[in-house]
Amino acid sequence: MVITRPSLACILGLLVLFAFPAFAQEAQTAAGAKDELRLRGRSIFRYQIRDQAKFDGWTDEVRLNRARFDAGWRPNRHLRLMLEIELTQGVEIRDVFARYAFHRAFRLKTGYFKKPFSLLRTTSRWDLLIPRRGLIDRHVIGRSMFGGFGARDAGLMVFGRFGKRKNVRVRYYLGVFDGWRLNDAFFRDPDDPNRDNTSHRDYLARLQVEIFDRLFVGVSYNHKRARMALAPGAEMDRTFNAIGGDIRLGLAGFGLRLEGIHASNPNAASGHKLLGGHATVSYRLKISESLFLTPAGMVEFLDPDDRVDEKHALRLAGALNLDIGKYTRVILAAEGGSGEMAWEEPEFVTWDEPLPVESAPRKVETRIYLQLNVRL
Repeated sequence: MVITRPSLACILGLLVLFAFPAFAQEAQTAAGAKDELRLRGRSIFRYQIRDQAKFDGWTDEVRLNRARFDAGWRPNRHLRLMLEIELTQGVEIRDVFARYAFHRAFRLKTGYFKKPFSLLRTTSRWDLLIPRRGLIDRHVIGRSMFGGFGARDAGLMVFGRFGKRKNVRVRYYLGVFDGWRLNDAFFRDPDDPNRDNTSHRDYLARLQVEIFDRLFVGVSYNHKRARMALAPGAEMDRTFNAIGGDIRLGLAGFGLRLEGIHASNPNAASGHKLLGGHATVSYRLKISESLFLTPAGMVEFLDPDDRVDEKHALRLAGALNLDIGKYTRVILAAEGGSGEMAWEEPEFVTWDEPLPVESAPRKVETRIYLQLNVRL
């Protein structure tokens, strides 16, 4: 398998960065130039108390959890360019892509962005009713040894929709994505120690049905092909498959979200499967024209390895969300759970015959936190 580096994202990012100064003045001075140029800043501040086993007790911290700036430029009604950067620890590109609409049923998106595998993953952190996405997202969807099934990657995707907004609409997504990374635990080329030693290519498909803007049902499939450099001239090739499904229902202020996944575990030995799912319920209560209170609760289950008995986890989380106007949200949240997760992972005693060993158990952390979301 030949996988090229995602240089497309870097090139597109430079083009967008150089284009903004040239067109900013025109966008600001053009009368009625709706959606020509949009600049936005967002930040998340968090104070949390949590029980950490490695510190033998409770610890607390105040941190700037996220600080992002994004800019969207639409030179015409068909083309849209997007750039998002993270500023919490230096400057890091999060999203950079171009999207072109040939027709509402056929659109093209290329650059560096999230794979649309999980509804929860594609929901912005500023809109999450439970601020932490949870176990499945952390260990499977968002990241893994060979990249998460729904993480950001450089890719090319076609998508579109059919049907009317107030009746039944069908959306589809088809994409191919590349990813490279450097893993400290594996072989490094002595002549180029910073060279990536793991890579993956994802083929993704998603189908979603929307009924009267109240009920959303989606199913996703991801086929992942991956390689890992083990030693000079020795590589390991793996394939993974993941099937995910999600349901979202909204009615008279009540909200329900269900999501499940059955997949090969990219962190485990070959052939080991995982199973997980979560449910979130919420109710939006109007206090005044500018104040809304939304309590929400989430229950989540993850069994990361079908060949390891009694090593699964249950997580419970709850939150009170107070929206103040359009730009501020204050959240009081808590979470905890039971069980310990573990899976069999390959240990390379020799390069050709890895030995499966059980990973260190992972507990569900107990934490309480107060969070402030701000949009500018």
